[in-house]
Parts: sequence; structure tokens; C-alpha cells
Amino acid sequence: MGFPAQRFSDYRRVVQRLFSMFPAGGAGWGLLLLRLCAAGMLFRNCILDATVSIPVWEIAGVVILAAAFFLGAFTPISCCISALLQIFVLLRAQQANPLHFAFSFCVAAALFLVGPGAFSVDSRLFGRRLIVHSDSK
Repeated sequence: MGFPAQRFSDYRRVVQRLFSMFPAGGAGWGLLLLRLCAAGMLFRNCILDATVSIPVWEIAGVVILAAAFFLGAFTPISCCISALLQIFVLLRAQQANPLHFAFSFCVAAALFLVGPGAFSVDSRLFGRRLIVHSDSK
């Protein structure tokens, strides 16, 4: 089993086109904080504010998605899934606060547009590489 090499390289090109840089320093720490906020808001909106009982598989899915946010793994896909999930939860909830969902949706959209940053799994997997040739033999 495994991920086909061709599909992985295609996804790598897409991610590199989406995010030209994976910033480090202050911007990288800011993006790490943004990912943490996205994960926390997703968890709060989908699980902690639930007015109906939630199946265990939904809780596991939200926890996995929040972990992907925090780690910066497959950020574009995670952001899209998060946005769709939160819209679904907002429509399903009986006493939802739309302002919380609006902010959470905007955080996910900002993370989608800006990228995961240097302190992420995406940076390690899909970041640009510097190839250094040595003349020593």
C-alpha cells in the first residue's frame, strides 16, 4: 500500500505553487499560532458547543483534522475540509453563535491563503530545497 510516487510529486508541485515560501522567524511563529487557533476553534465549534450527541467517529475525525492543522500537515486540504465541516455544523446546530463560526471560517481561509509556515510538516515535505554541489572528491 502507500501513496503513489506520481501523485505525491503532483501534489508537491501544487503545494509549492500555492505557497511560494514557507516563512520562518517571526512570521513562521505567527503562522504556527494561527494554526493552533484554527485547530482550537475547529475543536470548540464542532465538539465543545455541540447541542446534540456526537458519534465517536465524528469526534475522531475532528480530532484528526485539528491535529493536522496544528502540525501543518496537508494544510490546503485541511482548510477546505474544516470550512465545509464548520458550515455543516452551523447549519445543523440548534443554538449556534454565527459570529464564532464566521471567525473560525476566516481563520481557516487565512491559513489557506497564507500557508503553513516553516514550522510545519508541509514545509518539510513540500518546501523548496537548496542543492549545494561540492567540488571535493
